[in-house]
Amino acid sequence: MKKLVITVLIAFLWLAYLPNRGEAIAQEPQMQVKLVNYLANKPSISLKVSGTYYLNGTATATRLSTAKTYTVKVVTQSNKPYISLYDGSTRLAIGANLAIKTSSRKDTATFNNHTYLGNFNFAVDNGRYVGVTNRIYLEDYLKCVVPSEMYASWNKEALKTQAVAARTYAFYRINKVINDTTTYQFYEGTAKLHPNSTAATQETVGQILTYNGKVIDTLFSASNGGMTESNYNEFGTPPLPYFPIQKDIYDTKIKWSSIIHKQQINTTGLDLRNPAKWWDKTVEADSAIASNMKTWLSQNGYSNKQIKIVSIPKLSFYEKTKSGRVSRGDIQFTFYVKGKVDSTGKLQLQTISYTGAIADKNRNIMGKSVFPSTLITNMAQTSSAYTISGSGKGHGVGMSQHGANNRANAGLKYNSILAFYYPHTVNSKVYVLKASY
Repeated sequence: MKKLVITVLIAFLWLAYLPNRGEAIAQEPQMQVKLVNYLANKPSISLKVSGTYYLNGTATATRLSTAKTYTVKVVTQSNKPYISLYDGSTRLAIGANLAIKTSSRKDTATFNNHTYLGNFNFAVDNGRYVGVTNRIYLEDYLKCVVPSEMYASWNKEALKTQAVAARTYAFYRINKVINDTTTYQFYEGTAKLHPNSTAATQETVGQILTYNGKVIDTLFSASNGGMTESNYNEFGTPPLPYFPIQKDIYDTKIKWSSIIHKQQINTTGLDLRNPAKWWDKTVEADSAIASNMKTWLSQNGYSNKQIKIVSIPKLSFYEKTKSGRVSRGDIQFTFYVKGKVDSTGKLQLQTISYTGAIADKNRNIMGKSVFPSTLITNMAQTSSAYTISGSGKGHGVGMSQHGANNRANAGLKYNSILAFYYPHTVNSKVYVLKASY
């Protein structure tokens, strides 16, 4: 009896020190991942399965055949959109929501030639598209994320570092529906599965980083340019002790340079009352930059609009931090929105301007391919263009992936690498692998 009491007490204390994100989790949790990278805005999606999948998850329901290609699509009945599953021209099911579920974590489903592990829910997106949410055990998700975020050919100790960082990032969001883009973590299903990265995931199973007993929100980027940055300087969020500014002698110091033209399109001679004459034939001077800016506009009040970027009359960065990164910036740009005209019927020039904005915001507007980091080493301008150069790739907060690999190649183990990039944290094993569904 005494041994039983001691055993119960030890178990209670262990659970008490698990990360405090809701209730303690002692078994492997599942993730919910919205598949938008390849499957967004599709009214119809093809489906093939490998293994044993049942429609809506019960063995008494329809079992999907591995020999067939099915179609999941949105149909309208009584003026309402529904999800339907078809075998050729035969409709197998229709509803506001449908699901396919398997009893084995080795089974896969392939949508439009992209293959994923786990179970899947289908719902109507925006009234006309098929929305697919992948429900998948965390370790299976990580097996796919790690080689998407870091080269699987790299040193396994670096991959183990990435596995713990990526697992911690996911665990922090365990009760949230995330998506498969770099807005969260890049997830391509089984496309990049590799024995090296799978082994790194398996050898760190259940391990996450905690601070004061709570799971942290891990951050990482490709290269910090030789200096890590604090989350406060980069994002304006309350400073955290595990995101300090420190010199990283192992980082690769990726160099970059960008040229941005001030005038993107020449409006001289354009008939602003009849844009149909020139709209499709007129392209911006920097097409990639203009595309990035249009994407940002579509996410900030101009969705489903046709836009032409006209000019970027103001662009500057300043207020360097101790790491050498810029923390603030000014930007002004003008653009036309097709169909948005003034009282005379002419296209109305739109202007957006930010002064003293967090530098990372301006970086997001212009595109992270244009400004790979805020570690800007030189900025100059002429009457026609800005030339900006710097080093690093990414925000520089937390782990540098190139730095982690270089440290691993120098003989450092993954726990030592994690301790450098996330100081004051503890690597805790918080769950065990669930062998099957």
